[in-house]
Amino acid sequence: MRKQRNTYIFILICIFVMGFLLFSLIQMQGYANIINDAGIVRGGTQRCAKLELSGEPNDELITYLDGLIRKLEASENKHLYTSHDSAAYHDNLEAVKTKWDEIKAEIPALRLSSAIELREHFLSLSEEHFELANRMVYAAQYRAENELRNSIILSVVMILAVSLIMYTLERRSQQELERVFYTDHLTALPNQAAFEISAAEKLRSAAPGAYLMIYLDLNNFKFVNDSYGYNAGDKLLLSFSATLKRFCSSNEICAHLHADHFAILLKKREHVIEDLQTAVLASIESERELNLSDILTCSYGVYTIPDPDASIASCISKASVALKEGRSSQRTVSYYDQHLLDKITNENKMTRWMHQGLSEKEFQIYLQPKVNLERSEVTGAEILVRWNSEPFGFLPPDGFIPLFEKNGFIVDLDFYVLEATCQILKQSLKISPERTVVLSVNVSRVTLFQNDFIKRFVQMAERYGVPPKYLEIEITENVFIFDANTVEQILSQLRSYGFSISMDDFGSGYSSLNLLRELPIDVLKIDRIFLQESIRVEKAYAIIKSVVEMAHSLNMVVVCEGVETLEHAEFLKTIHCTVGQGYYFSKPIPLSAFQEKYSLLPTQKHPDS
Repeated sequence: MRKQRNTYIFILICIFVMGFLLFSLIQMQGYANIINDAGIVRGGTQRCAKLELSGEPNDELITYLDGLIRKLEASENKHLYTSHDSAAYHDNLEAVKTKWDEIKAEIPALRLSSAIELREHFLSLSEEHFELANRMVYAAQYRAENELRNSIILSVVMILAVSLIMYTLERRSQQELERVFYTDHLTALPNQAAFEISAAEKLRSAAPGAYLMIYLDLNNFKFVNDSYGYNAGDKLLLSFSATLKRFCSSNEICAHLHADHFAILLKKREHVIEDLQTAVLASIESERELNLSDILTCSYGVYTIPDPDASIASCISKASVALKEGRSSQRTVSYYDQHLLDKITNENKMTRWMHQGLSEKEFQIYLQPKVNLERSEVTGAEILVRWNSEPFGFLPPDGFIPLFEKNGFIVDLDFYVLEATCQILKQSLKISPERTVVLSVNVSRVTLFQNDFIKRFVQMAERYGVPPKYLEIEITENVFIFDANTVEQILSQLRSYGFSISMDDFGSGYSSLNLLRELPIDVLKIDRIFLQESIRVEKAYAIIKSVVEMAHSLNMVVVCEGVETLEHAEFLKTIHCTVGQGYYFSKPIPLSAFQEKYSLLPTQKHPDS
């Protein structure tokens, strides 16, 4: 079938070439007639002038010459296009016609008078006309010669092109089967099988450590498919693939592995990863219709290949491990090196120890106050957790929360913190209700999506007799990327029990104003990045002001994080931001320090923390 199609293409091209040659021959014949007629005009006008000067006028000759000139004009008007040569000939033809009209205008006077001045003027016109007509003839000949030469050249080029096309078609036909097996059908990049073959060939001739294996993954790509449709997702993958392909030199190669995962083999050189990041970022920002620069990011796993005979599949796997580890640590670029191996070893050790650490109460409760900016008093606090263990020392949340979210232990830790919070509130309410403030607990995405989450949360509060108004649930905005409808149902049920819902880190990435309208949110926490913005302070402040006004119109309480200076606090007061939280007031501190500093949440006995 493919050969038959190629034959039809060849026949059509041959017909086109023959048609072009026939058209060229007909045009050459027309040019020959024009040259002949132009020559007759040149000689005929001279004969007419001589007859008039000798007193033997010939009106039939004048009429014949007029007809020839009109014929030449009509012939030019039929041309579909005007080349430079045709324009020159046309200008000469117009000059000849104009001069001929001048000659004809002098004939009546010449026939009536034999004045020498008149005859001399007429002769001068005749000589000028001859010169112009001579130029016209040469212009017609020059055009015809050029057209003939161009037609011959073009015909040769077309014949060569036909031969090249047939060769290309045949070659493509032979390569089609290979493309089916070794090319990704969406992006036209090599698939993993082709990538492994080509990469192995490039490595064989390279020195040890000369190449990098890079594993790339687009973060939040599912959001693009869910929000804009699969056509938009495919378009984005095509653009991303084109960027990677352009970035690779002749001795480098990239491949589309599956979904939004790519691999690329790059020569190790200075700033190559930074240059790749710049190219990828430009590709994402180029999709202006989707406006994805704040949502879609790219993670990179990098492995330096030490052995030219290394298994490409193994290199891809190691780069993938680096990417996964980097993503869990919220790093854009992660290297498969000794540091990563040590990290994996340490995380394995932490995984083995975490249950014992929980049973031995190594996880400690810290509180960071929320301050009413108008009254300058603490109205609540956020419950945070630290891990103080013998094997690992004192660890902040970033040192263990990503690991626990990855291995699922975060569910146990979240409920451990919730129970500790309920113990604090229970004792505070028993001793001094007027000094009890609302405490907010962070709930991870993993915990939130547990089937029995709502039941366990409500039962925990009821067990300790904590009224729901004293418990606030904080969730980060990126939770909504995965299943906004399910999140909305969960939060609505919690809210129906009387618990307040707070959206944490608003503005840090996946911000959707539509979510604020649809979701049951009571408290909006503006991410600290806006107050910490040092380059575009005015714009950041304008955004904060707009968010505060919008939140107030939706009957939400606004908490701004990252308050570190008096200037921050004063600015928030001027825009009527209700609550501030940050190091200006206090860093996270243990319960005992919180009680001593603010005389709030009194207890007879510290809870397990």
